[in-house]
Amino acid sequence: MNNPILLNCEFTGGSCGSRLKGRTYRKALTALLPVAALLATGDASATENTAGTEAGGSVLFFTLFLLGAVGISILLIFGITRWGHRQDQIRSMMSFSIKYLTESIDEGEKIEAARALGDTHDPNALLILIDILCNEEVGEELRTAAVKSLQEMSREYHQYTGVIDDCIKAVEERNHQRLIDLLIENFEQQKRKYAHSAFLLGRQYMRIGQYADARIWLQYAKVRNKTALIRISQISPLIAACNQQLFDEGDRLFKTGEYRDALERYALASHNLALEEKRRHWTHIRLASIYCKLKHYEDAYQETLLALEDNHKTDTSLNLNKMLHEMRSETGDTDEAQVRRDRLEAE
Repeated sequence: MNNPILLNCEFTGGSCGSRLKGRTYRKALTALLPVAALLATGDASATENTAGTEAGGSVLFFTLFLLGAVGISILLIFGITRWGHRQDQIRSMMSFSIKYLTESIDEGEKIEAARALGDTHDPNALLILIDILCNEEVGEELRTAAVKSLQEMSREYHQYTGVIDDCIKAVEERNHQRLIDLLIENFEQQKRKYAHSAFLLGRQYMRIGQYADARIWLQYAKVRNKTALIRISQISPLIAACNQQLFDEGDRLFKTGEYRDALERYALASHNLALEEKRRHWTHIRLASIYCKLKHYEDAYQETLLALEDNHKTDTSLNLNKMLHEMRSETGDTDEAQVRRDRLEAE
């Protein structure tokens, strides 16, 4: 019988000084013994009878099956890892391309970025390229690059093939409403919403002069932009442009006596405005004046209070607040109060 200590010495190069290494080899032998015994049993049985041959064949089949499963798993992991790296590269490339398209002042960089987006299969890239087509201020070479990228995307990105072709046709025919309908149907009625979809709809409504609808969609884009992988930097300036247009529309309607329509424009333009913007546009004074014309004096008075709270203490706001305060006093039903109302409406 072999001495276990001598056996250990053989496996450690003839030295008995390393017990740790001896234990390691012993554990390895212990792990291998069942496999060796199983194979030996199968081999011995193969020489005895047919049943043993079948058992040995089963062991061999199981071993090959296990090796095949491990190999397939390794290939799957390798493939998924490579695919993940490829997707990261595409997202990174798309992010840089969109940034160049929207922020770069170099026309050459924009053209190269537009060409690069043709290799991506992403709705954000698709929407940015469509926005380039809609923009009449871009150069012809950039527009051509965008068209070619969209056509390439149409051939490869089968999910949006029909949509891309229809959008290109709508832009070429200057059919703004058709493009709006396509965008809403294919991007806004899905579970996932894109900041670029709302952004493009806002831009499209601005192009046809519908600033109320444009502001609504741009606000959607602003909210979605907070969690978007690719941020849009031009949303706030466009909302500010819409606000100015809405205030101007409200002023024109006010002058023609269309007070309810003017109120609608003022209210929409005033929504979510920063304090400095409220002061600059005289928001509360505009609203108070409209409410006075509509004889909603309590609402008008509240607007003057808000103006004073915002430190918008002009002669107009102070005088209007004082006049409305007197009209709300106990003498509100007297002839004097009626004279004040008439004077207020005249102003």
